[in-house]
Amino acid sequence: MSLYGAKPIDSIEKIGNSNEILEAFFVDDILKMSSEEIHEFCKSEEAKILVEKAVLSKPTMMRLDKKSDEVRRTKLIAYQLAKAADDPWWHKLVKYQKLRKEAIGKIMDKYGTKAAKIAKVAQKNYIKTASKVKDAKESKEESKK
Repeated sequence: MSLYGAKPIDSIEKIGNSNEILEAFFVDDILKMSSEEIHEFCKSEEAKILVEKAVLSKPTMMRLDKKSDEVRRTKLIAYQLAKAADDPWWHKLVKYQKLRKEAIGKIMDKYGTKAAKIAKVAQKNYIKTASKVKDAKESKEESKK
């Protein structure tokens, strides 16, 4: 299921139980961590378990690591430099971001309630999977002792 793909959604339960949704939730949680915490997570036993269970893919794990943080920071600084230079491309970017926000608002107005139902199912599945991963991690640590 890609954001811009043409594959239709079959049912609320199917989309709520998909690993792609779970991966997006995990990545969203992980990206709220500091770069050091992300780096530690990528090397942790918990991350290995998530990759084994196909909740997180290896490319996603690599993207989360140090290089992605550097690319993100570079992009933010480039935006600031363009803004300070009063670059016409900066103004174009701002204009299209505004249009993007308006489009997202209209999409949310139209599909928000259906998306909320799917999100509830996916969130329940995410919590179950996260707790199973945590339990698996703890049981592996106990068996090593």
